[in-house]
Amino acid sequence: MALDPAFEKRMKQAESEVVREFHALDPDEVHREFTRVSDDLLRNARVTDFVPVLVHRQVRENLRVKSVPTA
Repeated sequence: MALDPAFEKRMKQAESEVVREFHALDPDEVHREFTRVSDDLLRNARVTDFVPVLVHRQVRENLRVKSVPTA
C-alpha cells in the first residue's frame, strides 16, 4: 500500500510526541514499538485516516504498561 506524504508526516509527528512523552525510555525502543503497532494496523487497513491516532494511542498504552515498575 502506497502511503501519501501527508500520512507519513502525521505518523512521524505521532511518533515524535510519544518519544517526548516517554523521554526516559530509549528512543529506539519507542520506534520499534511504533513500527510494530503501525505494521499491525496497516496490514488490514482499508482506510488509513485514523491509523496515526490509533497507533499513537496503542503505543502509549503499551509503553505505559512496560514502564510501570513491578512489585
